Amino acid sequence: MTEPREGRLRTLIAMLWYRAQALTLFGYMGVASLIGVEALIVVLGFTTVLPIAIPFVLIVLAFGYFFRERVRALWAGVLAKLDRSPSH
Repeated sequence: MTEPREGRLRTLIAMLWYRAQALTLFGYMGVASLIGVEALIVVLGFTTVLPIAIPFVLIVLAFGYFFRERVRALWAGVLAKLDRSPSH
């Protein structure tokens, strides 16, 4: 009389899998909006050379995106120090 139901663990794993896929999709969309579609094609084309590096490349791009103001300030500071260096 009881209906068979899927195991809870299987359902939880499926939900986790779908969420991870959605997060991956949003990550690729974010990178595409950051670097442009053409550059994303180049990055994805890099998968044939070294596929393990793609997540690290995307992490570096995301880091650069989220901390771009800080990176700009650091870069401006480095350029200012180079202009004031005593070697000139």
